[in-house]
Amino acid sequence: MGNFFELKTKACRIFRSTFAFGTIAILCSVPLHAEDGNEIAVSGKSALVGLKKTSIGPVPTGTNMYIPDTTLRGVFKSQLIVSGTVRFLTIYRNMQKSYDDMLTSDRNISFLDYPLTNVGTSSTGGFPVLELNLTSKLPGNFNFNVGYSFAHGFTGITDNSNARNISSRQNLYFTGKLNSDIANLNLSAGSILWTSISRFTMGQYQYRDNYFERLPWDWYRNSFQRFDEYYSLNTNLGGEASGRSPVQGFVGTVDFYRAGISLTSVFGRTNRSVAIANASNHFPSYTYAGRLDKSFFSRYIEGRVGVNYYRRSAETDKTKRITDQNEIISLDGKVKWKKVVFGTEVGMGRIQNPANDNSTGMAFTFRTEWDQAVSPIPFALEVYQISKNVVSIDGGIINSNRTVRDGGFATEFIYDNMLMINVAQEVGQISNNRRGLSLNGDAKIGKLKIQFGMAMSQEIENLYDTITIQHRVNAFSRSRFRPWFQAGGNYGRIKSGWRRTFETLTITDPANAQDYKKGFNTLELLLKYKLQFLGKDVVIMNMNAFSSIQDKFMPIPQFSTDAFVRTLFSDITVAYRLGKKYALSGYAGYEKVMGGQRIDLADANGQRIDNAAGKPTFDPNGKTIDQTGLGFGVGIDYDFSSTAGLHLRHTWMSNKDKNFVLDEFKGQETTFELKLFF
Repeated sequence: MGNFFELKTKACRIFRSTFAFGTIAILCSVPLHAEDGNEIAVSGKSALVGLKKTSIGPVPTGTNMYIPDTTLRGVFKSQLIVSGTVRFLTIYRNMQKSYDDMLTSDRNISFLDYPLTNVGTSSTGGFPVLELNLTSKLPGNFNFNVGYSFAHGFTGITDNSNARNISSRQNLYFTGKLNSDIANLNLSAGSILWTSISRFTMGQYQYRDNYFERLPWDWYRNSFQRFDEYYSLNTNLGGEASGRSPVQGFVGTVDFYRAGISLTSVFGRTNRSVAIANASNHFPSYTYAGRLDKSFFSRYIEGRVGVNYYRRSAETDKTKRITDQNEIISLDGKVKWKKVVFGTEVGMGRIQNPANDNSTGMAFTFRTEWDQAVSPIPFALEVYQISKNVVSIDGGIINSNRTVRDGGFATEFIYDNMLMINVAQEVGQISNNRRGLSLNGDAKIGKLKIQFGMAMSQEIENLYDTITIQHRVNAFSRSRFRPWFQAGGNYGRIKSGWRRTFETLTITDPANAQDYKKGFNTLELLLKYKLQFLGKDVVIMNMNAFSSIQDKFMPIPQFSTDAFVRTLFSDITVAYRLGKKYALSGYAGYEKVMGGQRIDLADANGQRIDNAAGKPTFDPNGKTIDQTGLGFGVGIDYDFSSTAGLHLRHTWMSNKDKNFVLDEFKGQETTFELKLFF
């Protein structure tokens, strides 16, 4: 017994770190004395295992024994804030007519936003079903948070002809912050780290989502509260990561607040750094970015100026070691004088890959915003010119350069969902190989809120014989027919992205007749109104857009058949607060796509007219594209607590081309979601 209790040292200190719960604790040993005053010692290991409040029995005089102090010193429950979201989502689709290549089948049931995709780390598809965040509220100058997300790939079809599958996709991130008298230091590591550097470098462009379909991604608000805010706020409220790029790696920020200077650095991979096929084989593809920012204030003026750098560094493959790299350096600034804002970004881009040897280009954008205090109608005006060689797949510039691809140069065009050649963009979006202007304004007449916008642009070089339009009715459902594929549908023209559906059309002009520069125009009008019906709030929102692509610059869209293509879109969403916990919603959408005689044409049997090489060709007797898309939906929301709710949506959708008879689908889709946030 004496040998068992023999201790070789006079003290025992134990350090325990339980990082999963954000707990850092120190257990310090204290001496226990026998009746004669001598110290009693027990093996440090034995003293920890199964320690209970019980008698240890008689101990020989003269034996030292150390028992750990059970007082915990570290981060306690009262010093932690726990927040997060838990979701259960089911989407069931039943199609009466569909495309032949529909990958997810006519009758499909899935339990996640997007089938067959990763959660933000490769394809940005799908939101997690569990998100947990632990944040400290320590009284000192240091705090931290730990985040965790989980999502699954469980999907299948109802007739059991294809096996269901399930797999785990997880991400974990850590953030620490240290405050001092000189600077504040913030370091984040892991994935996903939503990051913004500047518009040209890192900061994804934004699309306007359908209000009715936003439910699965609009997390921390109750059912009718979101519609109230859609009405009240003039900004386009999108997803939680809207306008930022997902990074897997490290993001560090040092803020010298007294000097008004901050430094930001980024290293890692983004969802656009590497192709999915190479994601697990140590493919040499990394993203570097940084920013030096200086703010300044005076009695009348406040503003900031920043220097930005971005580089996607890669090689075409693991053996040839050919450089595949693009980078941007830019200077941006913003000044606010009274109620007027002026902002600009000027930069230069460079591309190195097998198709470009140090190709460079310049870009600039200038924006001004005038508040209601200085203008009868508040407005924002932007002008820009961006070279084809200024490319950041992680930035806010829509890419139309075929030599820079999502995932790298080796990516096939049919899987590059970031390539938007000659796209008819929404108002406020910018594209490379383009110079243009956009104007936004808003007004209010009683409870009627009006937001309007117009965009006009022209390509700098006539590079490609294809144009791209966006399908905004049933966009989310359509994009899930064959996710991420860029040549879908029965005519190989449908492009599917994250919640987006586009279509690529071919210009059939003879080569010697293409001596022009294509022009792009868009008009948008959003009407929002709030009223009461039977003593309950009703919010009505109506979005309208008309766009055209033609062979010249125009200040307004071209409405005649001389345009290559014209698109008309209109939808209306109505939300009705039945009570404190209940809300009803409805939706109706209409879309018309009208082609001219200079793009894809169909013969009398509805087949596309191709030349010997299999490409669309001109035929004076050909019939042009004439599509009509419809969407209708109803929904009910029940908030059974202030932080939890049930949400049901059912939609009817259809699309039909009068002349391309194979371009037709018709069906229904039901979405059910249980969502809890805390």
